[in-house]
Amino acid sequence: MRIKCKTDKGMVRESNQDYILTLKGKNYVLLITADGMGGHKAGEIASKIASISIRDFIFKNFSLYIDTEELIRDAIISSNKIVFNKSTEDNSLNGMGTTITCCLIKGDKLYLGHVGDSRAYIVNEKGITKITQDHSFVQELIDNGSITENEALRHPQRNLITRAIGTDKHVVVDTKIENIMENDLIILCTDGLTTYVSSEEIFEIVKEKKEDAVFELIDLANSRGGSDNISVIIARKEDEK
Repeated sequence: MRIKCKTDKGMVRESNQDYILTLKGKNYVLLITADGMGGHKAGEIASKIASISIRDFIFKNFSLYIDTEELIRDAIISSNKIVFNKSTEDNSLNGMGTTITCCLIKGDKLYLGHVGDSRAYIVNEKGITKITQDHSFVQELIDNGSITENEALRHPQRNLITRAIGTDKHVVVDTKIENIMENDLIILCTDGLTTYVSSEEIFEIVKEKKEDAVFELIDLANSRGGSDNISVIIARKEDEK
């Protein structure tokens, strides 16, 4: 598995509350993007704690789970408890939270865990497929037919998410299993990218540059305003022979 990743604070924000994490284990590859939220440095703390706690949970329990989808779900639920407890112990961190998009790749299977509006895509010769569902106010409006996807890009509440890690004692985690093949590209990104770059544009750039597209995608988002932190991970499945 070839992996390139980068996180950037963008052109407007004073700090970067995103956090990215990659891990190549003996029998798996783990990819995580997190987009933190909260005053002062609370969002930065939430995204880091959540990502590291998921990594540690999977590392410690990987061999104990028969069901890998359940492993992902339990890892994210555990991270939610850790972030929530941290926010209640420290008044300066009260209300902090983060999105989480997590892919655990084992052989020809991708196990997805997801909370929030960061995204995961698979790119191959067939095109680009979004494998996450945004947990956001505008996605709900799209789903019920109130607005179109193009209108959602300009909606004043487009950054309002309906589900996050750490903001409540309990969290509902979306999980999914995808088949992946040689040379498939897995993309994880925060909304700092997708606010400015369409899925069609992501596809065209990634199709040409493969995992090296990370840098061009971030530069493009910044050139169009860069009003948020931007994080991108691209992993390419290689022939294991």
